[in-house]
Amino acid sequence: MPGVNLLPWRDEQRRARQQRFLLAICAAVLAGVLTVSAARFAVQTLLAEQRARNDVLRTEAERFDRRVEEFERLESRREYLLARMHTIVNFQRTRPRVVRLFDELVEILPAGVQLLEVRQEGSRIVLHGLAESSSRVAVLMRNIDASQWLQAPRLELVESASEGVSRSARFAIVMEQTPMNGGS
Repeated sequence: MPGVNLLPWRDEQRRARQQRFLLAICAAVLAGVLTVSAARFAVQTLLAEQRARNDVLRTEAERFDRRVEEFERLESRREYLLARMHTIVNFQRTRPRVVRLFDELVEILPAGVQLLEVRQEGSRIVLHGLAESSSRVAVLMRNIDASQWLQAPRLELVESASEGVSRSARFAIVMEQTPMNGGS
């Protein structure tokens, strides 16, 4: 056997191994490229799905914000209407008091007394006027004391005022209107 040359066989084996190695490298590179491509495709698919979910959430959030704004607008409108209703109810409740006050002023005002100003601040009433004499102011004070709708008259000012040849007394009286019970 000494005459057998093994070099071509070894060369063929080496070439076959190199071809298998190159084929394995190509297969590995191809598998790597396919894996990276598949991973990239999967990530892009997941990103697209997440973007779609984000868009849905953004749309729902905008819709919710619009509903919240609408609710706040309706709430402020409700508060405005409630305040308005409260004002109307108060006017309705106090309307008989104003009418009763004017009726009472007509009844208590003696002859020779002229009212220049009537001002009401809550239940407090201020009368400014002219009287022919200070005795007429005293009669007015007694009439206020006798009234069941007016109470606690207090004379703030009495001064004499002369207009031409006639003399008169300028006065200011502060009093309270009694609270009304029921609808009377």
